Amino acid sequence: MKEMGMSDDKPSELKPVRILISNSIIHLELYENSESNLFVSSVCNKPGGTVYYATTPSLLCLFLENKIKLQTLLERCPSFFVEIVCGNKKTLYSLKDSKIELKCGDKTIKQLTDNDPIEIW
Repeated sequence: MKEMGMSDDKPSELKPVRILISNSIIHLELYENSESNLFVSSVCNKPGGTVYYATTPSLLCLFLENKIKLQTLLERCPSFFVEIVCGNKKTLYSLKDSKIELKCGDKTIKQLTDNDPIEIW
């Protein structure tokens, strides 16, 4: 199930690891690159499209343990840049110079999953 705004045209160097959440509210997916660095994809409202951003195991755990919101996960990204894909167009954005607003960014994992437990590996 692809959410409105989600794109199948992910950055080519990323391999899917697992879908974290896919429901009527949101679709979050975890990826890794050839150096085993972790990336999350989610829908952004501003600018529109799917954003791919780096994360760390510790940040991801904070999110999965309901300790930070989705927008905070993006804002604490260890990289200065994120890639946003909208249709066939891929654009690199500087987190320092751009305001990126995630769909449901103000929610924690429990709010996004309606308190349904998710499998954490």
